Amino acid sequence: MKRVGIATAAAAVAALALALVLGLLGGTPTGAGDNGDGYRLFCGPGLTPATPNHKASWLGGVVLDFGRVAPCPDPQPSSAAVLFGSVANGHGAFSLLELGWLYVLLVFLVTLLAAWAVQARGPRGLLFLVPPLVPLLEPSFARLFLSTFAEPAGLFGAYTLLCGLAVIAATKAGDGFARLAALVLVAVGGVVGGLAKIGFLPLFVLAVLVCAVTAARPGSGRRWSGRIVGPALAVLLVLEIITPVRANLAWQERNYADVNAVNLVYTLALAEVPGSATRLGLPEAAQGSAGYAYYPRGPESLAGSDVVLADPAAMKHRAWELLLEHPGALVGAIGTGLQATLGRSVPYLPDEPWTTETRPLDRSTPVSGDMGGDPVTFRAWLDGMAVPWWPALLVLLGLAGAVVALARRRRSTTRYGFVAGVAVTGALGIAAMAVVGDGYFEIAKHVWLAAYLLDVAALSLCVVVAPVALRRGRELWNRRRGSEVVAAEEPRAAEPIN
Repeated sequence: MKRVGIATAAAAVAALALALVLGLLGGTPTGAGDNGDGYRLFCGPGLTPATPNHKASWLGGVVLDFGRVAPCPDPQPSSAAVLFGSVANGHGAFSLLELGWLYVLLVFLVTLLAAWAVQARGPRGLLFLVPPLVPLLEPSFARLFLSTFAEPAGLFGAYTLLCGLAVIAATKAGDGFARLAALVLVAVGGVVGGLAKIGFLPLFVLAVLVCAVTAARPGSGRRWSGRIVGPALAVLLVLEIITPVRANLAWQERNYADVNAVNLVYTLALAEVPGSATRLGLPEAAQGSAGYAYYPRGPESLAGSDVVLADPAAMKHRAWELLLEHPGALVGAIGTGLQATLGRSVPYLPDEPWTTETRPLDRSTPVSGDMGGDPVTFRAWLDGMAVPWWPALLVLLGLAGAVVALARRRRSTTRYGFVAGVAVTGALGIAAMAVVGDGYFEIAKHVWLAAYLLDVAALSLCVVVAPVALRRGRELWNRRRGSEVVAAEEPRAAEPIN
């Protein structure tokens, strides 16, 4: 009961902190305004924004209240849509605050299970939940729980997955039900996060791999029985997700094949491999449009866009082949995606609630650099970053932490290097999916979840390094004190008698 009580208290603190950050307990709610993507989710349960023009995008604020209309025929297939519909269906007017409270409740439940399981070897295991939780409460991440995007489901899934990893790092196979709870958290997090949007699929892949290599031996079963549960769960996950992934890919092709192809060809392929227009089957004049996206000026402003729009699928494959022929350009593009995680605040998405007095954003001005809509503002945005190399360095450090965890895993703090390794691998995968799927357009938003994973990795590395640093510091302190004591006890030389 003491263990359950401590877990409940920890979960309550996490949920209360999230509710306070979101402004659900008084004050001004903090969310993320719509950029046009919100319709994909709120049209499914038949919601319409309670605004004069019944639109929510680019209004300069977060639309919280919605009315009712007929559901749209082709909503986005997403785990976010399932969560959204669970609170939006069944009653009349809907407030986005209800969705925020749902995520607060889900965070409470996940933290409760993780906090109970992580104490299998003592209450000190609760410290392992700090790296996933602290970044979750950062306003740049938490505020999207009050939005109509798919990103919050990805964030919740990533948090759940990392809580499961923290339990795995803090326990051993013989801890039985604690390890089973960890596998459940990893599996749920992988499914919810990976199915939020196709760009977050690396989370699911990581969840499958973690389950496949994790042992869990409940009760007094034979030693070999602990090797069955994880791989069996991994197989079930793969079988379960095939149909949803195919549906998500098909939906993406039906609705955004032309947009994605234009962005990939112009903002990435032509920009990173100069002089490649003819290689892509475009007129040479298309090189002059390199770096410009489908939005906001439209494809008609881009030379050769008619060729891309005629067969978007073929053009995407040509762009991918071009990047494979120039691996340096591909690596540089992924590095740019990692660098864009420093723009996790996504300032073009307003955070305050919309009112009738809110001024809409001026769409006549050039798009901001973090949207990646034109090469001038985009490069200026990247060049203005103080430490552009930090995300790439963090990836290398996280992978190194995973290698150390493989080589030396006696201590639970060392095993926590696995968490850092998985987190940076997920960030790397999301950055790669973002750039090869939609080029540099809205790159800061597309790699926003990767920014959360990198923050978790940084704190996880602190968990790995802190005990070593403290131990070395204590040894140096004791050595210094010892030398001072010895010096004090040495007899003084006899003074000569005058």
